[in-house]
Amino acid sequence: MIKTQVIKESGKPVAVILDYSEFLRLKGIEREDKKDYQSAIQVKRKNKKWTSHKDLKESLGI
Repeated sequence: MIKTQVIKESGKPVAVILDYSEFLRLKGIEREDKKDYQSAIQVKRKNKKWTSHKDLKESLGI
């Protein structure tokens, strides 16, 4: 396993070197996040009535 390394230029991070398996893991997370985002957009388009988080908690007795 390669230790993650940060490349700096003038003291500021400009690049990262990381293990390929870690890169693949992060790409997998990115794909899941994209799917979740697209799903949320579809739900938002279909639903016209929304309940606030506060109201939902009150209705559930939380």
